[in-house]
Amino acid sequence: MTVVSNSERVAVLYDGMCALCVNSARLWRMLDWRKRLEFIDVQDWERVQQRFPQVERSAALGAIHVIGSDGALYTGYDGVRYMARFAPLLAWLTPLLYLPPITWLGRRVYAWIARRRYAINRLFGRATCDEACRPPSRP
Repeated sequence: MTVVSNSERVAVLYDGMCALCVNSARLWRMLDWRKRLEFIDVQDWERVQQRFPQVERSAALGAIHVIGSDGALYTGYDGVRYMARFAPLLAWLTPLLYLPPITWLGRRVYAWIARRRYAINRLFGRATCDEACRPPSRP
């Protein structure tokens, strides 16, 4: 298996205090056969800020942030869609994820889950973090 250099890797910022996020990262690692995705826990904020000063903590806690090797930032559904191209089993699906009706639905479903992820964690008996790492409340 070939491992690409850090300059060709894609950074994925996720919340390590969220069981749903941790399990999603674990699944993506298994799908990333070429080791293009580098997962970074947002709870290690010093590391995140050092590498990606343009990222705001509250935003990073509210949705996945994916930073391409070119520095482009993708969040939420757009980040997941961008990651799909690096997973051989999902790469064929990537063009479909850009179709307007799927993009519209994907963004809404992602936002719905992201806003409720701590409640979803509790449904499965998973502990959640304290108030300091909760995403911003919905306006």
